Amino acid sequence: MEDVSTWAEGSSDSSSSDGEEDMETEGKIPEEKKEKGKVQGRGVYVPGQGPSPAPGEELVMDEGAYRLYHRAGTGAPCLSFDILQDSLGENRTSYPLSLLLCAGTQAETANANRLMVMKMHNLHGTKQARKEGLGSESSSDSEDDDDDDEEKKPQLELAMIPHYGGINRVRVTEFGESQIAAVWSEKGQVELYNLQRALVAVSDSQALAAFLREEQAKIKPIFSFAGHMTEGFAMDWSPKKPGTLLTGDCNKNIHLWTPKEDGSWFVDQRPFTAHTSSVEDLQWSPNEATVSYSGIQILHGPRAILLPH
Repeated sequence: MEDVSTWAEGSSDSSSSDGEEDMETEGKIPEEKKEKGKVQGRGVYVPGQGPSPAPGEELVMDEGAYRLYHRAGTGAPCLSFDILQDSLGENRTSYPLSLLLCAGTQAETANANRLMVMKMHNLHGTKQARKEGLGSESSSDSEDDDDDDEEKKPQLELAMIPHYGGINRVRVTEFGESQIAAVWSEKGQVELYNLQRALVAVSDSQALAAFLREEQAKIKPIFSFAGHMTEGFAMDWSPKKPGTLLTGDCNKNIHLWTPKEDGSWFVDQRPFTAHTSSVEDLQWSPNEATVSYSGIQILHGPRAILLPH
């Protein structure tokens, strides 16, 4: 399997709004702007509000709105991703930054799908953020900063795990000493993957080479559940009870997963069935271990408001 993820170079042009200079009381276009063939005013484009872009007109990112902006291509589209915790601490603000991601593809054929673990690193701020960081320093510092742009190119390491079927949603949790990914498949089943070998691979070039050569094709789910009988999208790990998972499908059923001592999971075959249509999302309460939500309905709580049949 080839590494098809690539960094895409984004526009580095910043745009700004001149406010009153761009306003015309009678809606007329200034002559100097007519000469350029288009209005030069800058604004935020909101679909459904105001005129649509004219033929040939392109929307341009306003870099001034971002402190950090990078893009990466993954080959096949990804409908879902999740961020993995690392050991570098929280509230990091010093550049360069790094992060770990897990994403699932929706490829054209079932056999072409992958569960991807990515390490994005050497992530520097936008030019605007760098200018703000320079403060009152001399312009020569800014010139020196431009000279080492080559050293500031973002880096991406990728480890892919084969997956049969498109991946509707991915949610990752830390359980014990491992990162576990729950994967909702379009084939109607939910699978759990241990991501530790893939995480080691993206952190070391030699380990990555060994992973691609010897391990990638052999990785299988550590647990799977096909009791939903149809595909779904809703899924959430409990933040209060490690390893506890809720999954909801397009047939209105919600199942509760609890970890067992032998390393597997017990999935309650009696689903919560209070919904009358597809369960689109699930969310555990961040404060209470036995309360979860779907939309605005409480599904499972201390008062047993909705009980499984």
